Amino acid sequence: MLNEDKEISPCLVKEEGFNVRMWGAQRRVTLDVLLICWGIGTWLGVNGLYVQLPLLVERLPEGWALPSSLVLAVQLANIGPILYGLLGRLRPHASDSPYIYGLLIVGTLSLIINAFVYDMTTVIGGADRSLPFLALVFGAALVGCTSSVLFYPYLRHFRDIYLATYLVGEGLSGFLPSILSLIQGVGGEPECLPSEDSTQLVPHYPPPLFSTTVFLVILGAMSAMSLISFFIINNYRVFDSEKVTQTVETKDENIVEERESLVAPKWVGVLVFMVLLNAVNNGLMPSIQSYSCMPYGTRAYHLAVTLGAMANPVACLAGVWLRPVGARVLAGMLLAALVPFVYMTVTALMSPAPPLQYDVIGEVLIVFSWVVVSGVVSYARMWVYGWVRRGGARGMRVCGAVTQLGSASGSAVMYFVVNFTKLFVQPDVCAPLST
Repeated sequence: MLNEDKEISPCLVKEEGFNVRMWGAQRRVTLDVLLICWGIGTWLGVNGLYVQLPLLVERLPEGWALPSSLVLAVQLANIGPILYGLLGRLRPHASDSPYIYGLLIVGTLSLIINAFVYDMTTVIGGADRSLPFLALVFGAALVGCTSSVLFYPYLRHFRDIYLATYLVGEGLSGFLPSILSLIQGVGGEPECLPSEDSTQLVPHYPPPLFSTTVFLVILGAMSAMSLISFFIINNYRVFDSEKVTQTVETKDENIVEERESLVAPKWVGVLVFMVLLNAVNNGLMPSIQSYSCMPYGTRAYHLAVTLGAMANPVACLAGVWLRPVGARVLAGMLLAALVPFVYMTVTALMSPAPPLQYDVIGEVLIVFSWVVVSGVVSYARMWVYGWVRRGGARGMRVCGAVTQLGSASGSAVMYFVVNFTKLFVQPDVCAPLST
Protein backbone atom coordinates (compact mmCIF):
# COMPACT_ATOMS: atom_id res chain seq x y z
CA MET A 1 0.00 0.00 0.00
CA LEU A 2 1.36 3.41 -0.95
CA ASN A 3 2.02 5.88 1.81
CA GLU A 4 0.46 9.32 2.06
CA ASP A 5 3.52 11.16 0.74
CA LYS A 6 3.46 9.22 -2.52
CA GLU A 7 -0.28 9.59 -2.94
CA ILE A 8 -0.25 13.40 -2.87
CA SER A 9 0.87 15.28 -5.97
CA PRO A 10 3.81 17.48 -4.86
CA CYS A 11 2.89 20.30 -7.26
CA LEU A 12 -0.51 20.73 -5.60
CA VAL A 13 0.39 21.39 -2.00
CA LYS A 14 -2.07 20.99 0.86
CA GLU A 15 -2.07 24.55 2.12
CA GLU A 16 -3.52 25.74 -1.19
CA GLY A 17 -6.68 23.77 -0.61
CA PHE A 18 -5.64 20.97 -2.97
CA ASN A 19 -5.46 17.38 -1.81
CA VAL A 20 -4.87 15.43 -4.98
CA ARG A 21 -4.49 11.68 -4.56
CA MET A 22 -2.45 10.41 -7.47
CA TRP A 23 -2.98 6.72 -6.75
CA GLY A 24 -5.92 4.79 -5.39
CA ALA A 25 -8.38 7.65 -5.91
CA GLN A 26 -11.84 7.02 -7.32
CA ARG A 27 -11.57 8.09 -10.94
CA ARG A 28 -12.68 7.31 -14.48
CA VAL A 29 -9.81 5.80 -16.43
CA THR A 30 -11.51 6.67 -19.71
CA LEU A 31 -11.45 10.35 -18.77
CA ASP A 32 -7.78 10.02 -17.79
CA VAL A 33 -6.94 8.62 -21.22
CA LEU A 34 -8.91 11.34 -23.01
CA LEU A 35 -7.24 14.09 -20.96
CA ILE A 36 -3.81 12.66 -21.79
CA CYS A 37 -4.71 12.58 -25.50
CA TRP A 38 -5.99 16.14 -25.28
CA GLY A 39 -2.83 17.31 -23.51
CA ILE A 40 -0.65 15.80 -26.24
CA GLY A 41 -1.98 18.40 -28.66
CA THR A 42 -0.68 21.40 -26.68
CA TRP A 43 3.00 21.74 -27.63
CA LEU A 44 3.01 18.93 -30.21
CA GLY A 45 3.56 21.23 -33.19
CA VAL A 46 6.36 23.27 -31.65
CA ASN A 47 8.19 20.25 -30.22
CA GLY A 48 7.74 18.25 -33.40
CA LEU A 49 9.08 20.99 -35.66
CA TYR A 50 11.95 21.62 -33.26
CA VAL A 51 13.21 18.02 -33.37
CA GLN A 52 13.08 18.19 -37.19
CA LEU A 53 15.66 20.97 -37.23
CA PRO A 54 18.64 18.62 -37.83
CA LEU A 55 17.02 17.73 -41.18
CA LEU A 56 15.61 21.17 -41.96
CA VAL A 57 18.79 23.21 -41.42
CA GLU A 58 20.41 21.17 -44.21
CA ARG A 59 17.58 21.70 -46.67
CA LEU A 60 16.10 25.16 -46.06
CA PRO A 61 17.87 28.36 -47.20
CA GLU A 62 18.35 29.81 -43.68
CA GLY A 63 20.79 27.01 -42.85
CA TRP A 64 22.10 27.03 -39.30
CA ALA A 65 20.29 30.33 -38.63
CA LEU A 66 16.91 28.61 -39.11
CA PRO A 67 16.45 27.80 -35.37
CA SER A 68 16.62 31.50 -34.46
CA SER A 69 13.88 32.26 -37.01
CA LEU A 70 11.77 29.35 -35.74
CA VAL A 71 12.12 30.54 -32.14
CA LEU A 72 11.05 34.06 -33.15
CA ALA A 73 7.99 32.70 -35.01
CA VAL A 74 7.02 30.75 -31.91
CA GLN A 75 7.32 33.83 -29.71
CA LEU A 76 5.18 35.88 -32.11
CA ALA A 77 2.45 33.32 -31.43
CA ASN A 78 2.10 34.88 -27.98
CA ILE A 79 -0.37 37.18 -29.69
CA GLY A 80 -2.78 34.30 -28.99
CA PRO A 81 -3.06 34.89 -25.23
CA ILE A 82 -3.38 38.63 -25.86
CA LEU A 83 -6.26 38.14 -28.30
CA TYR A 84 -7.90 35.70 -25.91
CA GLY A 85 -7.65 38.29 -23.13
CA LEU A 86 -9.28 40.94 -25.33
CA LEU A 87 -12.06 38.55 -26.32
CA GLY A 88 -12.55 37.72 -22.65
CA ARG A 89 -13.21 41.37 -21.92
CA LEU A 90 -15.59 41.74 -24.84
CA ARG A 91 -17.42 38.48 -24.01
CA PRO A 92 -16.73 37.87 -20.31
CA HIS A 93 -19.30 35.08 -19.92
CA ALA A 94 -18.56 33.21 -23.15
CA SER A 95 -17.64 29.54 -22.97
CA ASP A 96 -14.00 28.58 -23.51
CA SER A 97 -14.93 25.52 -25.57
CA PRO A 98 -15.26 27.27 -28.99
CA TYR A 99 -11.83 28.89 -28.52
CA ILE A 100 -10.29 25.50 -27.69
CA TYR A 101 -11.90 23.90 -30.75
CA GLY A 102 -10.62 26.73 -32.93
CA LEU A 103 -7.07 26.47 -31.61
CA LEU A 104 -6.85 22.71 -32.05
CA ILE A 105 -8.22 22.97 -35.60
CA VAL A 106 -5.63 25.65 -36.47
CA GLY A 107 -2.86 23.53 -34.97
CA THR A 108 -3.92 20.41 -36.85
CA LEU A 109 -4.24 22.17 -40.20
CA SER A 110 -0.90 23.95 -39.72
CA LEU A 111 0.92 20.65 -39.26
CA ILE A 112 -0.79 18.87 -42.15
CA ILE A 113 -0.37 21.76 -44.61
CA ASN A 114 3.25 22.28 -43.56
CA ALA A 115 3.96 18.65 -44.40
CA PHE A 116 3.53 19.52 -48.08
CA VAL A 117 4.83 23.11 -48.30
CA TYR A 118 7.67 23.28 -45.73
CA ASP A 119 10.37 23.38 -48.44
CA MET A 120 8.72 26.14 -50.50
CA THR A 121 10.55 29.46 -50.41
CA THR A 122 9.76 33.12 -51.00
CA VAL A 123 12.24 35.78 -52.13
CA ILE A 124 12.50 38.52 -49.50
CA GLY A 125 15.19 41.20 -49.73
CA GLY A 126 16.86 39.38 -52.59
CA ALA A 127 17.26 36.12 -50.68
CA ASP A 128 15.21 32.94 -50.43
CA ARG A 129 13.27 32.65 -47.17
CA SER A 130 11.15 29.82 -45.77
CA LEU A 131 8.11 32.04 -45.31
CA PRO A 132 5.43 29.31 -45.72
CA PHE A 133 7.21 27.08 -43.20
CA LEU A 134 7.60 29.85 -40.62
CA ALA A 135 4.02 31.08 -41.09
CA LEU A 136 2.70 27.59 -40.36
CA VAL A 137 5.09 27.27 -37.39
CA PHE A 138 3.31 30.36 -36.07
CA GLY A 139 -0.06 28.61 -36.52
CA ALA A 140 1.11 25.47 -34.71
CA ALA A 141 2.66 27.55 -31.91
CA LEU A 142 -0.61 29.37 -31.26
CA VAL A 143 -1.92 26.21 -29.59
CA GLY A 144 0.94 25.89 -27.13
CA CYS A 145 1.26 29.58 -26.32
CA THR A 146 -2.48 29.98 -25.69
CA SER A 147 -3.03 26.66 -23.89
CA SER A 148 -1.60 27.97 -20.60
CA VAL A 149 -4.31 30.64 -20.35
CA LEU A 150 -7.12 28.69 -22.00
CA PHE A 151 -6.76 24.96 -21.33
CA TYR A 152 -5.84 25.16 -17.65
CA PRO A 153 -8.89 27.28 -16.70
CA TYR A 154 -11.12 24.76 -18.48
CA LEU A 155 -9.75 22.04 -16.18
CA ARG A 156 -11.15 23.82 -13.13
CA HIS A 157 -14.50 22.26 -14.00
CA PHE A 158 -13.11 18.80 -13.18
CA ARG A 159 -11.86 17.26 -9.97
CA ASP A 160 -8.26 18.12 -9.09
CA ILE A 161 -7.00 14.56 -9.64
CA TYR A 162 -7.38 15.00 -13.39
CA LEU A 163 -4.91 17.89 -13.61
CA ALA A 164 -2.00 15.47 -13.25
CA THR A 165 -3.16 13.26 -16.12
CA TYR A 166 -3.53 16.31 -18.35
CA LEU A 167 0.04 17.31 -17.42
CA VAL A 168 1.22 13.83 -18.40
CA GLY A 169 -0.31 14.42 -21.85
CA GLU A 170 1.35 17.81 -22.06
CA GLY A 171 4.68 16.15 -21.27
CA LEU A 172 4.07 13.55 -23.96
CA SER A 173 3.63 16.38 -26.47
CA GLY A 174 7.42 16.65 -26.37
CA PHE A 175 8.28 13.02 -25.68
CA LEU A 176 6.37 11.39 -28.55
CA PRO A 177 7.83 13.58 -31.34
CA SER A 178 11.29 12.89 -29.90
CA ILE A 179 10.75 9.12 -30.05
CA LEU A 180 9.42 9.47 -33.60
CA SER A 181 12.46 11.54 -34.55
CA LEU A 182 14.84 8.93 -33.12
CA ILE A 183 13.14 6.28 -35.26
CA GLN A 184 13.31 8.56 -38.30
CA GLY A 185 17.03 9.28 -38.02
CA VAL A 186 18.90 11.82 -40.13
CA GLY A 187 20.29 9.68 -42.91
CA GLY A 188 23.98 10.50 -42.36
CA GLU A 189 26.56 13.05 -43.45
CA PRO A 190 26.19 14.80 -46.84
CA GLU A 191 28.22 13.75 -49.88
CA CYS A 192 29.67 16.49 -52.05
CA LEU A 193 29.07 15.85 -55.77
CA PRO A 194 29.59 18.07 -58.85
CA SER A 195 26.62 20.11 -60.00
CA GLU A 196 25.01 19.50 -63.40
CA ASP A 197 27.23 22.10 -65.06
CA SER A 198 30.28 20.84 -63.10
CA THR A 199 31.07 24.36 -61.87
CA GLN A 200 30.70 23.65 -58.16
CA LEU A 201 30.23 20.94 -55.58
CA VAL A 202 26.77 20.60 -54.06
CA PRO A 203 25.80 18.54 -51.00
CA HIS A 204 23.62 15.45 -51.40
CA TYR A 205 22.02 14.27 -48.18
CA PRO A 206 21.21 10.59 -47.60
CA PRO A 207 17.49 10.24 -46.87
CA PRO A 208 16.26 9.40 -43.35
CA LEU A 209 14.05 6.39 -42.68
CA PHE A 210 11.04 8.50 -43.62
CA SER A 211 10.68 12.07 -44.81
CA THR A 212 9.71 15.27 -43.03
CA THR A 213 6.40 15.11 -44.91
CA VAL A 214 5.55 11.76 -43.32
CA PHE A 215 6.73 13.01 -39.92
CA LEU A 216 4.46 16.06 -40.02
CA VAL A 217 1.47 14.07 -41.28
CA ILE A 218 1.86 11.75 -38.26
CA LEU A 219 1.98 14.77 -35.96
CA GLY A 220 -1.11 16.15 -37.69
CA ALA A 221 -2.91 12.87 -36.96
CA MET A 222 -1.90 13.14 -33.28
CA SER A 223 -3.22 16.71 -33.19
CA ALA A 224 -6.50 15.53 -34.73
CA MET A 225 -6.66 12.87 -31.99
CA SER A 226 -6.28 15.67 -29.42
CA LEU A 227 -9.17 17.57 -31.03
CA ILE A 228 -11.42 14.49 -31.04
CA SER A 229 -10.53 13.75 -27.41
CA PHE A 230 -11.52 17.22 -26.30
CA PHE A 231 -14.77 16.97 -28.24
CA ILE A 232 -15.64 13.81 -26.30
CA ILE A 233 -14.60 15.33 -22.97
CA ASN A 234 -16.68 18.42 -23.58
CA ASN A 235 -19.81 16.69 -24.88
CA TYR A 236 -19.97 13.24 -23.26
CA ARG A 237 -22.42 13.64 -20.38
CA VAL A 238 -21.12 10.54 -18.57
CA PHE A 239 -18.21 12.64 -17.32
CA ASP A 240 -20.50 15.13 -15.56
CA SER A 241 -20.06 13.10 -12.37
CA GLU A 242 -16.33 13.99 -12.42
CA LYS A 243 -16.98 17.73 -12.50
CA VAL A 244 -16.97 19.99 -9.45
CA THR A 245 -19.91 22.09 -8.36
CA GLN A 246 -20.06 25.81 -8.93
CA THR A 247 -19.77 26.33 -5.18
CA VAL A 248 -16.40 24.58 -5.06
CA GLU A 249 -15.11 26.55 -8.05
CA THR A 250 -16.10 29.83 -6.43
CA LYS A 251 -14.50 28.81 -3.15
CA ASP A 252 -11.21 27.95 -4.87
CA GLU A 253 -11.20 31.23 -6.77
CA ASN A 254 -11.82 33.20 -3.59
CA ILE A 255 -8.77 31.68 -1.91
CA VAL A 256 -6.51 34.03 -3.88
CA GLU A 257 -7.64 36.92 -1.72
CA GLU A 258 -5.68 35.43 1.18
CA ARG A 259 -2.41 35.13 -0.75
CA GLU A 260 0.74 37.04 0.13
CA SER A 261 1.77 40.13 -1.84
CA LEU A 262 3.41 39.48 -5.18
CA VAL A 263 5.74 42.48 -4.73
CA ALA A 264 7.47 40.90 -1.73
CA PRO A 265 11.27 40.54 -2.26
CA LYS A 266 11.15 36.75 -2.50
CA TRP A 267 8.42 36.95 -5.15
CA VAL A 268 10.36 39.50 -7.18
CA GLY A 269 13.47 37.33 -6.96
CA VAL A 270 11.64 34.20 -8.14
CA LEU A 271 9.97 36.04 -11.01
CA VAL A 272 13.27 37.57 -12.19
CA PHE A 273 14.75 34.07 -11.99
CA MET A 274 11.91 32.83 -14.19
CA VAL A 275 12.59 35.55 -16.77
CA LEU A 276 16.24 34.49 -16.98
CA LEU A 277 15.40 30.77 -17.17
CA ASN A 278 13.04 31.30 -20.08
CA ALA A 279 15.35 33.70 -21.90
CA VAL A 280 18.00 30.97 -21.79
CA ASN A 281 15.70 27.98 -22.41
CA ASN A 282 13.48 29.44 -25.15
CA GLY A 283 15.77 32.08 -26.65
CA LEU A 284 19.48 31.47 -26.25
CA MET A 285 19.74 27.66 -26.29
CA PRO A 286 17.67 26.83 -29.39
CA SER A 287 19.24 29.69 -31.35
CA ILE A 288 22.85 28.54 -30.86
CA GLN A 289 22.33 24.76 -30.84
CA SER A 290 22.99 24.28 -34.54
CA TYR A 291 26.28 26.19 -34.27
CA SER A 292 27.24 24.21 -31.17
CA CYS A 293 26.39 20.73 -32.49
CA MET A 294 26.60 20.69 -36.30
CA PRO A 295 30.43 20.91 -36.41
CA TYR A 296 30.45 17.52 -34.64
CA GLY A 297 28.20 16.03 -37.31
CA THR A 298 24.55 15.66 -38.17
CA ARG A 299 24.23 12.71 -35.78
CA ALA A 300 25.44 14.79 -32.84
CA TYR A 301 22.94 17.55 -33.61
CA HIS A 302 20.13 15.04 -34.05
CA LEU A 303 20.85 13.31 -30.74
CA ALA A 304 21.33 16.58 -28.84
CA VAL A 305 18.02 17.97 -30.11
CA THR A 306 16.04 14.76 -29.66
CA LEU A 307 17.40 13.63 -26.30
CA GLY A 308 17.29 17.21 -25.01
CA ALA A 309 13.64 17.45 -26.04
CA MET A 310 12.98 14.18 -24.21
CA ALA A 311 14.68 15.55 -21.08
CA ASN A 312 12.08 18.33 -20.93
CA PRO A 313 8.96 16.18 -20.42
CA VAL A 314 10.88 13.79 -18.16
CA ALA A 315 11.81 16.72 -15.93
CA CYS A 316 8.22 17.97 -15.97
CA LEU A 317 6.89 14.53 -15.05
CA ALA A 318 9.41 14.42 -12.19
CA GLY A 319 7.93 17.71 -10.99
CA VAL A 320 4.45 16.18 -11.06
CA TRP A 321 5.15 12.83 -9.44
CA LEU A 322 8.07 13.49 -7.07
CA ARG A 323 8.43 15.74 -4.07
CA PRO A 324 10.24 18.93 -5.18
CA VAL A 325 13.82 19.51 -4.05
CA GLY A 326 14.73 22.34 -1.70
CA ALA A 327 15.91 25.73 -2.94
CA ARG A 328 19.54 25.00 -1.98
CA VAL A 329 19.53 21.69 -3.83
CA LEU A 330 18.09 23.42 -6.91
CA ALA A 331 20.79 26.10 -6.68
CA GLY A 332 23.42 23.35 -6.54
CA MET A 333 21.93 21.66 -9.61
CA LEU A 334 21.98 24.92 -11.56
CA LEU A 335 25.54 25.68 -10.48
CA ALA A 336 26.67 22.23 -11.64
CA ALA A 337 24.83 22.71 -14.96
CA LEU A 338 26.71 25.98 -15.49
CA VAL A 339 29.83 24.03 -16.54
CA PRO A 340 28.24 22.21 -19.52
CA PHE A 341 26.30 25.39 -20.37
CA VAL A 342 29.54 27.38 -20.70
CA TYR A 343 31.01 24.54 -22.79
CA MET A 344 27.99 24.61 -25.12
CA THR A 345 28.24 28.37 -25.55
CA VAL A 346 31.99 28.25 -26.22
CA THR A 347 31.58 25.57 -28.90
CA ALA A 348 28.92 27.69 -30.61
CA LEU A 349 31.14 30.79 -30.57
CA MET A 350 34.10 28.76 -31.90
CA SER A 351 32.02 27.29 -34.73
CA PRO A 352 32.83 25.97 -37.28
CA ALA A 353 36.00 24.67 -35.57
CA PRO A 354 35.20 23.88 -31.90
CA PRO A 355 37.47 21.77 -29.68
CA LEU A 356 37.55 17.97 -30.13
CA GLN A 357 35.68 18.40 -33.41
CA TYR A 358 36.81 15.14 -35.00
CA ASP A 359 37.01 13.02 -31.83
CA VAL A 360 34.29 10.71 -30.60
CA ILE A 361 34.72 12.20 -27.11
CA GLY A 362 33.85 15.61 -28.56
CA GLU A 363 30.58 14.29 -29.98
CA VAL A 364 29.73 12.56 -26.69
CA LEU A 365 30.54 15.65 -24.62
CA ILE A 366 28.41 18.00 -26.70
CA VAL A 367 25.38 15.69 -26.67
CA PHE A 368 25.78 15.04 -22.93
CA SER A 369 26.07 18.78 -22.21
CA TRP A 370 22.90 19.65 -24.11
CA VAL A 371 20.87 16.88 -22.50
CA VAL A 372 22.00 17.74 -18.95
CA VAL A 373 21.42 21.48 -19.30
CA SER A 374 18.02 20.95 -20.97
CA GLY A 375 16.92 18.64 -18.15
CA VAL A 376 18.12 20.89 -15.32
CA VAL A 377 16.65 24.08 -16.80
CA SER A 378 13.33 22.33 -17.48
CA TYR A 379 13.18 21.03 -13.91
CA ALA A 380 14.02 24.50 -12.56
CA ARG A 381 11.13 25.98 -14.54
CA MET A 382 8.77 23.30 -13.21
CA TRP A 383 10.07 24.02 -9.68
CA VAL A 384 9.19 27.71 -10.06
CA TYR A 385 5.72 26.87 -11.36
CA GLY A 386 5.16 24.71 -8.29
CA TRP A 387 6.41 27.47 -6.00
CA VAL A 388 4.21 30.23 -7.45
CA ARG A 389 1.04 28.19 -6.91
CA ARG A 390 1.05 29.64 -3.41
CA GLY A 391 0.08 32.91 -5.07
CA GLY A 392 -3.09 31.32 -6.44
CA ALA A 393 -4.51 32.44 -9.77
CA ARG A 394 -2.72 35.80 -9.51
CA GLY A 395 0.63 34.12 -8.99
CA MET A 396 0.14 31.77 -11.94
CA ARG A 397 -0.94 34.63 -14.22
CA VAL A 398 2.05 36.78 -13.25
CA CYS A 399 4.38 33.81 -13.67
CA GLY A 400 2.90 33.16 -17.11
CA ALA A 401 3.48 36.80 -18.05
CA VAL A 402 7.12 36.85 -16.98
CA THR A 403 7.63 33.50 -18.71
CA GLN A 404 6.56 35.03 -22.01
CA LEU A 405 8.59 38.16 -21.30
CA GLY A 406 11.75 36.13 -20.83
CA SER A 407 11.08 33.93 -23.86
CA ALA A 408 10.25 36.86 -26.15
CA SER A 409 13.18 39.03 -25.08
CA GLY A 410 15.67 36.15 -25.32
CA SER A 411 14.36 35.15 -28.75
CA ALA A 412 14.45 38.69 -30.14
CA VAL A 413 18.00 39.32 -28.88
CA MET A 414 19.30 36.01 -30.24
CA TYR A 415 17.59 36.51 -33.63
CA PHE A 416 19.48 39.79 -33.99
CA VAL A 417 22.78 38.33 -32.77
CA VAL A 418 22.62 35.25 -35.01
CA ASN A 419 21.43 37.01 -38.17
CA PHE A 420 23.09 40.44 -37.96
CA THR A 421 26.45 39.80 -36.31
CA LYS A 422 29.38 37.51 -37.14
CA LEU A 423 29.61 35.85 -33.73
CA PHE A 424 28.22 32.57 -35.08
CA VAL A 425 29.59 31.24 -38.38
CA GLN A 426 28.28 28.52 -40.69
CA PRO A 427 30.86 27.06 -43.08
CA ASP A 428 30.24 25.90 -46.62
CA VAL A 429 29.25 22.25 -46.61
CA CYS A 430 31.28 21.59 -49.75
CA ALA A 431 34.56 23.33 -50.61
CA PRO A 432 34.65 25.17 -53.95
CA LEU A 433 36.03 23.31 -56.97
CA SER A 434 39.62 24.23 -57.71
CA THR A 435 40.12 25.97 -61.00
